[in-house]
Amino acid sequence: MKLIFLAALVFMDIANSKQQEPQNVFKITTFTNVPTDMEGCGENLFLNKQDEKAERFVFYTDYVRGLICINNKMILVTRGNKSYEKSSSIFSNKDYTLTIKYGQKKNTGDENYEIKSATIILKYHSIVVWTKVVIGGGGC
Repeated sequence: MKLIFLAALVFMDIANSKQQEPQNVFKITTFTNVPTDMEGCGENLFLNKQDEKAERFVFYTDYVRGLICINNKMILVTRGNKSYEKSSSIFSNKDYTLTIKYGQKKNTGDENYEIKSATIILKYHSIVVWTKVVIGGGGC
């Protein structure tokens, strides 16, 4: 009887661990549509000049919220109250943390700027799953 009980416990433990395995595929794709309530002031980041010209975003933010497409699903992240500095921004939700570390920025107007280089670091829980150098711009 004890052997059957132990076998059942081991089986349940294995079944539970299978259900809680961390996600291991993180495909980041670009997107062109953003909700109208996010349009206006913000930042748009692109993988390259061709995506910038075609307005295919890899990350889009209205400074308070941000969007990234992971595994063909739009993921909304929000900026923490104290997460903005000139050198970086941090957005997160219960699963993801996205950090933007700014390299070169160039003012292009009173409220606008070009991001000549920035690094996006995406973490799933606390594990880095994607890092990419990007370009973009921001302002109002």
